[in-house]
Amino acid sequence: MPVSLSGDPVWKFHAYRVALFLLDRAGRDAHDLRNRRAFPYQTDQLLRSVASISANVAEGLGRSSSAERSRFFGVALGSLRESLTWYRAVADELSPEISELRVEQFTELRKILIGAQKWLASKPQRTQLM
Repeated sequence: MPVSLSGDPVWKFHAYRVALFLLDRAGRDAHDLRNRRAFPYQTDQLLRSVASISANVAEGLGRSSSAERSRFFGVALGSLRESLTWYRAVADELSPEISELRVEQFTELRKILIGAQKWLASKPQRTQLM
């Protein structure tokens, strides 16, 4: 990663790095789907929903209150679940190994985000997550 990204404090939060990794993977999956001219609408929606995960995690980390951070992590979780739905929609065009791997990867990220929300719920209104 370029220093402009890895030097940002948001980079310290593991969920953000995982979300960016999944965005990279989704971009590659979408490229393959587009090359086969498969499911153009679903492919676009897939990329939008996956991009929304890291965007909402980053926005949440920019908030000073635990409640606001948790709210954005909740939005990221919604986008994560939407991403799984779109992966399901294009599953017939992906290899079974890729489909299963993506479900596993999104499941791990979901656990991280839910854990972060639980941790935030136990903290005072103003806290440092990173």
